[in-house]
Amino acid sequence: MELERAVGELEVGLFVYNAGADMRSVDFLDKPVEEHLAMVRRNCSSVLDSTYRFGRAMVERGHGGVVLVTSGAGWVGGAHLVTYGASKAFDLILAEGLWAEWRGHGVDVLSLVLSATNTPSYHRNLEAKGADPQRALADPDEVVAEALEHLADGPTWIAGGAANPGSPFGAMPRRDAVLLMSGASVGNAG
Repeated sequence: MELERAVGELEVGLFVYNAGADMRSVDFLDKPVEEHLAMVRRNCSSVLDSTYRFGRAMVERGHGGVVLVTSGAGWVGGAHLVTYGASKAFDLILAEGLWAEWRGHGVDVLSLVLSATNTPSYHRNLEAKGADPQRALADPDEVVAEALEHLADGPTWIAGGAANPGSPFGAMPRRDAVLLMSGASVGNAG
């Protein structure tokens, strides 16, 4: 793995995986399958591989931290976000499971759920759609500070969530949640 070779003998004490924006939120069949597969590699296979490699050393040392950045799109399926949402759900569940396994080994694992964040990729996605932000965007520096502050509060932390109650869909029937997510994805970048 290229990342592992680049790190060499350095002790990685905190591993943060933050990649995977969907630059073309369109209908599932309007995107080539190669783009879907590339997103799965970026948001699932690479996350799993990296976390396995760096997490093993942390568990063996008995200390460390892992933050897997996911998205509110991972809470429930939605139109125009099919593969992106599914891959971010993978990241969320992976982090939660690793938190359960590694918390007794001195390794903090956090699934950091983001909402719309003021990043270059978010703005590129909006520009590609000819859209303007329709909501306030989270400040990346504040998101980072919040993640570090709550690293030990895993398994999941919702960035900007004052009380962090869990999924914003609560006990809503899945069908209604999917329709709500689908409506929210139209005109908004995920």
